[in-house]
Amino acid sequence: NTSREENPFEDEKIAAEWINSVENEKGLIRDKEIYPHLEKWIELVNPKTVIEIGSGQGICSEKINNQGIHYIGIEPSPLLTERARKLYASNTREFILGDAYELPIKDVSTDAVFSVNVWFHLRDLLSASKELARVLKLNGHFLIITANPDLDSFWENCFISYTKNGKVLDGKVKVPINPLSRNIIYQHTLDEICEALEKNGLIIEKIDTFGKLEVGDIFIYIQGKKP
Repeated sequence: NTSREENPFEDEKIAAEWINSVENEKGLIRDKEIYPHLEKWIELVNPKTVIEIGSGQGICSEKINNQGIHYIGIEPSPLLTERARKLYASNTREFILGDAYELPIKDVSTDAVFSVNVWFHLRDLLSASKELARVLKLNGHFLIITANPDLDSFWENCFISYTKNGKVLDGKVKVPINPLSRNIIYQHTLDEICEALEKNGLIIEKIDTFGKLEVGDIFIYIQGKKP
């Protein structure tokens, strides 16, 4: 299971900081690029059921066309899950406590799985990819939006103060509205991300970058399916 050492968002103070930042972030890269990418992908794969791994306080649930789509958000933070239920719960949406390594979902039960800015918080890519593959139906689709591994220096510079142990960054980090007292980033390479997915029988169909800043595209998306 994800531990608090790996997922600081299980801490109530940090979860509250995250809620304030995301809910007050308007007109920036999430609105301009991340959510439109998600919306286009949903329209493309047209799922009846979709699971979000790491749903946070639920904001992505309203960024997809929920008409006829059953959405399930999986999140390890109790505070973020409760916030999601308060703001976004409906007869087509549900929010469940769980983590990327042990999804509380039946085998081969969903048409699509996506994750937004979670994969660089995961220590064990192989286990997370195994769970993603387990819950997908045959010919089901996945989308992972995460930090561009080619711009590790940019993401490292987002930290105000931190320690670095191998590929692990741990410390206080800047986000658009207010700092987070603590965050953890794992600097996985693109090869490591793709290898974990492919070892679990998933096919990668498209990889591209977006989120252009002076330093380059800061995000990457990986989409594919379970054959």
